[in-house]
Amino acid sequence: MKALKKYFFSGLIFVIPVSLSIWILFKIISFLDNIVGSFLKKYSPDFYTPGIGFFSLILIILLLGFLADNFLGKKLLNLFESPFERMPIINKIYVFIKSVSQSLLHGRTTAFKETVKIEFFSGTYTIGFITGESRLNDKEGFVSVFVPTVPNISTGFYLLVPENRIEKLNISVEEALKMVISAGIFEPKDASSKNRSDSTEKK
Repeated sequence: MKALKKYFFSGLIFVIPVSLSIWILFKIISFLDNIVGSFLKKYSPDFYTPGIGFFSLILIILLLGFLADNFLGKKLLNLFESPFERMPIINKIYVFIKSVSQSLLHGRTTAFKETVKIEFFSGTYTIGFITGESRLNDKEGFVSVFVPTVPNISTGFYLLVPENRIEKLNISVEEALKMVISAGIFEPKDASSKNRSDSTEKK
C-alpha cells in the first residue's frame, strides 16, 4: 500500500507541472490567436480556420521587427509610438513596459541602471532598481529606486534612499527582473554584493 501511495505521488509530481504547462501554453496560444482571429472571424469567416490568427500574428510581429531594423521603418513606427510617449500617465506606463521588455527580451535596459538591495521593512530587505540620483539637500545625496510589486511588475514603489543605505548587487538588471517576476524561484548564479553600505553595518 505504501508503494502504491509513493507511485501515485510520484506520478502527480510528473503530471501536474506537465499538464499545467500544456494548459498555460494552450491559453496563451488561444489568446494570441484571438487577437487577429477575432477580426478574421468577423470580417472574413470563410477564410478563418483555428490557428490562422496565431500564425498571422507571428507574421505581423516579424514584419514589425523588419521595419524596426531599417531607417524608414523605424521612422514610421516612431510616428505610431509618439502618442503613447506624449500622453500623461500613459507615457509613464508605456516607457516602463518598453524598458522591461527590452531588458527581458533584448538584454538591455534604458530605465534601470543598477540592481540594489535595500531595507524595505524593519529587518527585511528587497531588490530594487536604480533609476537615477536626486539631491534633496546639499548634505546628503539620495538615489531614486524603483521597487516592483510581484507578480505585476508594471506597478511598484518609488523610493528615495540615501546613498549610504543601499547595497549594490553584482547581478544584471535582466537577472534581477527574472528573480523578481519568479518571486525568488529563479536564483542568479552570482548575487554577491559589489559593495557593502551601512545598511549591513551595526547600528
